[in-house]
Amino acid sequence: MGKYLAVISNSIKKNLAYRANTFILMISVLFSFGVLFYFWNSIYMQGNKVGTYTLSEIISYYIFITIFELLFTSTNTAWSIGDEIRNGQITNSILKPMGYFEYKFSQSLGVIFYRMMLFVPVIALVLFLLRNYLTQPKDDYGYLFFIILSFLAFILNYIIYYIVGISSFWVVDNNGFFFTCLVVISFMQGQWMPLDLLPTWFVTLGNYLPFKYLFFVPVGVVSGRSAFEYSMLIIPLLWCVSLYFLAKFLYKKGIKKYEGYGV
Repeated sequence: MGKYLAVISNSIKKNLAYRANTFILMISVLFSFGVLFYFWNSIYMQGNKVGTYTLSEIISYYIFITIFELLFTSTNTAWSIGDEIRNGQITNSILKPMGYFEYKFSQSLGVIFYRMMLFVPVIALVLFLLRNYLTQPKDDYGYLFFIILSFLAFILNYIIYYIVGISSFWVVDNNGFFFTCLVVISFMQGQWMPLDLLPTWFVTLGNYLPFKYLFFVPVGVVSGRSAFEYSMLIIPLLWCVSLYFLAKFLYKKGIKKYEGYGV
């Protein structure tokens, strides 16, 4: 346990040394939300409506999407792994007294803890200022369910981007591939717009993929658009287990290929 805590602590210290990056992230995410807030207000003030969403529901949706962006996105898991593989630095990571998967996960936890320390006051202020727009969960324990689903979303998010990063063992131009994956995943997790506004065939397709459990499902529960169901826990948990074994398999294959070059 001590070695993992040490990695988490080092990750927090590293991020503290690059506070400007975090500040830029916060400004960009809040600016994007400000634009969307003005955009949706303008649409509804003109008497228009999007799907079955009320103004409060659509604003609540993007408030919690913004919270997810501040805390979970841009943890750079894929890019970090890709850089280590491309530059040969993964050799040093392999020699550490812990599994590579667990090592990178501990780093990601450090990023989350660091961001929570910085962003929770900002998030609390945003929630207070926009309290009149916030809709309530349908369940009595909606906020508790949201926290649990968010934790699962973080784990699933990490595993997915870990797999994307591991692909660098086989993909030469990994930056282009990473960016493509980022765009596709961002769209399919509901980061750009609520998934239930999209065509039925797309929603059906999303039901067979893990991505909606990253953003759309937790945000739907906390914003009152969806009632909590136990399948919302079971399905992402099964995805986490399945993708975990896939990640381990790909890593072993990748390391054999990596060592095959005598690196």
